[in-house]
Amino acid sequence: MNLTALAGLMPGKRAPSHNYYRMVNEADASTIDEIGFSLLRGWRYNPKNDFGVLYLSVSPKCAYQEKLKQVGGRQQDLLPQVVGKYNASLNKCLDLSDASVLASLEISVEDLVHPDDYSSPVAISREARRLGFEAIIAPSAIGADCSSLVVYKDKLNPPSYCKLEDIQKYHHK
Repeated sequence: MNLTALAGLMPGKRAPSHNYYRMVNEADASTIDEIGFSLLRGWRYNPKNDFGVLYLSVSPKCAYQEKLKQVGGRQQDLLPQVVGKYNASLNKCLDLSDASVLASLEISVEDLVHPDDYSSPVAISREARRLGFEAIIAPSAIGADCSSLVVYKDKLNPPSYCKLEDIQKYHHK
């Protein structure tokens, strides 16, 4: 992996203009727009107790599939869910869905979506955040039809924004 290549990728690109979605347990609806839980737990793009991020998906269906994966595909283990709809305009995104970006970083999609090894995405995210990226456009571990937007909410600079617009109960169809 070539993390030094990240500096040459600044300022990145604009996030695609459309709504993004985040799903949480219904009991946690009041904290859907907070990054604290990811800070305490750590995940694919944020190291535990280092910094938090807001993980967003391109559709409610993709957000649901991500949550279902977290419970090993056992729908009966998934508590009632709510989905938040976000309006985001982000100007400095690292696009890890771009093959030329992956080539310059000397990594593959498989390095980013490995089910048990988050070392590459965490290292990339830590350095991207340090350099001033506002978010990462990332391939989803659930498949090519989905992608994620990993937002460093504490690093957004106007005119960039990521705003929660609506929260609704989610009913899987």
